[in-house]
Amino acid sequence: MSKFSGLIFVKVDEFARARIVKGLSQRDLAQHVDYSIAYVSQLERGMRHPSPQAAQQFCIVLGKTFDDLFCLYDVHKSKQTNEGGDEHA
Repeated sequence: MSKFSGLIFVKVDEFARARIVKGLSQRDLAQHVDYSIAYVSQLERGMRHPSPQAAQQFCIVLGKTFDDLFCLYDVHKSKQTNEGGDEHA
């Protein structure tokens, strides 16, 4: 079984909405996960791809599943996928 080699994309609208619903500012969220405010801001704007570990931390703090907040881009298949079956070129 091979290890996944791809990128994690943030579902920016869902990510920001989850943070706001939790009543957290970007600063608050950054402090909870021990990342910089700039990093959180870049994630919310789709400018960064989190590591699996970072994505897991955000899911825990925001009370969401991976599929709620993120999707995977498999570089070998050259398409984004998530459980909903959406594909993005």
